[in-house]
Amino acid sequence: MTERLARLLRWRRRYRKLEGLHEISQAFSAMTDIQETFGRLTSRLAQLVGCEKCVICLYEPETREFVCQAPGYHVADELLKKIRYPADALRPAWNFRTQGPMVNKRPEEFNEEQRAFLRPFGVYNLTEIPLTYEGRFIGKISIANKPGGLSENDVRLVTVFAAQVAVVIQNARLYTQLQESAAQLEVKVRTRTAELEATYRELAASHARLRELDQLKSDFLGNVSHELRTPLAAIKGFVDNLLDGIAGPLPEKPLHYLARIRDNADRLSRMVSDLLDLTRIEAGKVELCPEALAVGDVVGDAAESLRQVARTRGLVLALDLAPCPSAWGDPDKVHQVLTNLVSNAVKFSPRGGQVTITTRPEPATAESPAIIRLEVRDTLAGIPPEDL
Repeated sequence: MTERLARLLRWRRRYRKLEGLHEISQAFSAMTDIQETFGRLTSRLAQLVGCEKCVICLYEPETREFVCQAPGYHVADELLKKIRYPADALRPAWNFRTQGPMVNKRPEEFNEEQRAFLRPFGVYNLTEIPLTYEGRFIGKISIANKPGGLSENDVRLVTVFAAQVAVVIQNARLYTQLQESAAQLEVKVRTRTAELEATYRELAASHARLRELDQLKSDFLGNVSHELRTPLAAIKGFVDNLLDGIAGPLPEKPLHYLARIRDNADRLSRMVSDLLDLTRIEAGKVELCPEALAVGDVVGDAAESLRQVARTRGLVLALDLAPCPSAWGDPDKVHQVLTNLVSNAVKFSPRGGQVTITTRPEPATAESPAIIRLEVRDTLAGIPPEDL
């Protein structure tokens, strides 16, 4: 009866330990704070096996050292924070890879170098259980000063517990690394955002300055154009009077020079008009006044205004006008576009060449309405297709 009762008591103690182990696993599986993890693991494990001291050490592969983690159980944090134990110094006493857990070792079983590390902890017996995660050695649990030493059941229990501890520690490590990475990323994002905001402010200021300068340029061109028109109109008026003989007859040579003055005054007048049109376009103030227009008349007027210039350059200005119906458009703008095209052709055509203005009506199609095509042809090679 006594033996049966003793066996029941042993089974009850084992059940309570397993039940406690399950509770620990459930409670610690969600822990993410690394320091809280070390403190609660060592405290609960010490209570589970009934030891006086418990410490978790993590292995650093780069330095090949065991680094004690604070807090431990009944060990001062100041002592733990300064202890770094060379793994090679422990190897003569025990090899975790080949021998598994080290159970109930006494200080006198270690050499002097090993005892020097144990002495500050006040150890009289020591058990160490390796921590492995996915086959990698990541540290060890040190359990010290268990009265009578750990039993086989205690060792099995702590070994099972160590597997859970390794997972908890690894999760807490990963969570800490994730928090650090998130904090670093947040700092980088804030820094980059500040840089982008500063760049945006600089660009906004530059844009405002450019708009101001562009407006000043437009105002300047508008003022200059208007100021040029007045003396230019006076020059043209006096030249026309001289050519018309109002001041009396003139010899042939002065008439030739006066004609050249008039042609250049007309060219300068067109340049002034172009400047005014440019300022209106940039200001968005171009107004179209469409009406029914005779295309042939508009082409004839444009050609007549440039015929003398073409003749002076030794060019033939020819018209090839097919009968066209009335079109709908702004006669002044059509005249201006056509004049620019013909003027450009006259300017760059070689002496002895020809500039031809062509009009052709084109009937409506499924893709486009009926149109009148205006073409200006010259004897230059033209613009290469890749530059169009």
